Amino acid sequence: MMCCNNCPFNPSNDTNAPKCDNPICQKTNNHCSENFCGKNLGTRCFMDYYVIDKLYQEDELAEGLAFETLRTALIGRDRALLISLFQRARQELRLKMWNWLEENEPRSLWILNPIFSAYGLAELNSITSTNPKIRSKYLEAIVSNPYCGRYYKEYYSLQEVNYEL
Repeated sequence: MMCCNNCPFNPSNDTNAPKCDNPICQKTNNHCSENFCGKNLGTRCFMDYYVIDKLYQEDELAEGLAFETLRTALIGRDRALLISLFQRARQELRLKMWNWLEENEPRSLWILNPIFSAYGLAELNSITSTNPKIRSKYLEAIVSNPYCGRYYKEYYSLQEVNYEL
């Protein structure tokens, strides 16, 4: 979640983006209240759902907001949101998010352990003490993520589905 006053989905913004029904930030003097801002909550909001829903389609707005959703997932320790974000992002964006996590939040990499486990790797507590050879295996698990939603879309578009019983 980002500050609702800066969000493209805020009903008061003049954008063509869909509108959020429930912005929680209150504007005071052209900025958020000093005591409260949605960007510090770590709970999912309309923007996060939009990013997850549209990211596998390589939606430009969703890709631009992916790091805000990454921040939401980290603040809220929301494993499902973080894994969904990595699953749906294109390979280049996954690599950028991984690099950002390594540099800024290395202790949060444990949240991605289900992806590592699916790739046959041991659980990871932090990448800081990992040697480069082992680190590259975890990076490969993230970058070559077989669960990317875009691949499901391509697979199902190639399949002819017969719904007759």
